[in-house]
Amino acid sequence: MNHIEPIENQTIFLEEIEEGAVLKNCEIDSNQERKLLSGAQFINCVFLFDDFSKTEILDCSFSHCEFSNFNFEKAILYRDTFTACKLLGTNFIQAGVKDTQFSDCLMTYVNFSDSKLTNVKFESNKLNESSFQHVQMKKVSFDRSYIDGVDFSETALKDINLSSCEFTMIRIDVNLATGLKINQFQAASLISSFGIKVVD
Repeated sequence: MNHIEPIENQTIFLEEIEEGAVLKNCEIDSNQERKLLSGAQFINCVFLFDDFSKTEILDCSFSHCEFSNFNFEKAILYRDTFTACKLLGTNFIQAGVKDTQFSDCLMTYVNFSDSKLTNVKFESNKLNESSFQHVQMKKVSFDRSYIDGVDFSETALKDINLSSCEFTMIRIDVNLATGLKINQFQAASLISSFGIKVVD
């Protein structure tokens, strides 16, 4: 197997990135509205555009990259990893995300509303005040993440396990919460959010 030399400290157009490329400390630009990314690694890179709407991102990894307030609306993300990235206020509305992992990312105010998440893992992220409204979730896991204020309205939570996460309040629909797993301390917070008082 040939060793691929990383591309470092350059400005490069997205359309010029070949499959298997490793980019470190690069600036990434784009001159096309329709974008496709496949099989590339991005380490500490800066993107000079913020519109990834309808972009297909396949088999890519992003480490220590900045995506705050970027637009991934209707994007397709398959088999990707995001590690220690900033996704503050990032828009994933109507996106299709499959076999993808977010680890150690800042994801406060991220919006996944109306998206489809399949086999997606959220691990050790800060997801406070994020929106998962009307999301189709299948094999989605939330592990050791901060999820205070997350909005799961209109989303079925069957087989979702939040017991290792930290929150004092989340928004859920009771009729869609069958099968949701939480710990005993979270249960008291969740019950009180419905105006129910627990007495001794």
